[in-house]
Amino acid sequence: MIYHCFSSSLPDLPLLLYFSLLFIIFGFPLSLSDHELYQNCRDAVFKCGNISAGFPFFGGQRAMDCGRLGLELRCDNKNTTTIVISDIEYRVLAIHRDRHILRIAREDLIKYDGLCSPQIIPTRNSVLNSELFSPGLGYANVTLFYDCQSSISSRSTLGFFPCDDAGSTYSNVSVATRNNIRPKRCSANVTVPILRSSLEGSLNSLLGLKEALKRGVEVQWYWKDSEACGKCNDSGGACGFFGPAENQTVFCHCPFMFDNSHDDRQCIRIVSSPSPTTAR
Repeated sequence: MIYHCFSSSLPDLPLLLYFSLLFIIFGFPLSLSDHELYQNCRDAVFKCGNISAGFPFFGGQRAMDCGRLGLELRCDNKNTTTIVISDIEYRVLAIHRDRHILRIAREDLIKYDGLCSPQIIPTRNSVLNSELFSPGLGYANVTLFYDCQSSISSRSTLGFFPCDDAGSTYSNVSVATRNNIRPKRCSANVTVPILRSSLEGSLNSLLGLKEALKRGVEVQWYWKDSEACGKCNDSGGACGFFGPAENQTVFCHCPFMFDNSHDDRQCIRIVSSPSPTTAR
């Protein structure tokens, strides 16, 4: 019924555009055929600002079936790329695919006035160890304490800074490097990684702290089925993933006239039987 309504008012539009209109206006999901998924996983690239990425990521022009759950990239209206790790949003500063490395910075702390208005209710510490990620080298954890009633030892703190911006959630922030520091009667606290080199004198001002957070840190992504993905590509297919997040495995999307092997990880050419008229 809906298609008929569109067809009567927009007679010259191609069929694919009709379904695109249905998706945009009514939110109906669009599904891709096996061959379209093969083409998408093989050719489509996520692009946003100066960031571009293919397998094992998805997002933007890349369909979900082409990437690993947990590796979704998003692009906002300012051409900023973000990724969510352990329920925290990070800005993607760089992707080094050959080394499986992302350089990321915590989004809520680096945007304007973010340092004095972080999203830490409830406390959302940055956790870089996960099923998909491990922290890179050269970083250290610091803890930001907000509006504390008791002071922090000067040997354990890197600075105490007032929050002067109008509209800030908190009045001041203290930066500590030791995990066992627990000043009393603080409004909030959050632990976040920064480059270890930033500890060497660059956190002596609020501006220095903001710049250290903006530099970000590196995390390495990994997955257990990289060998299977290589076999898929060698067979002429395009790698994707299948299954729930906790147990995803490689799925090989195949081109026309090919089918999956019994384990869905390689493409095999379909051999057609001879027609009766040509059989001898």
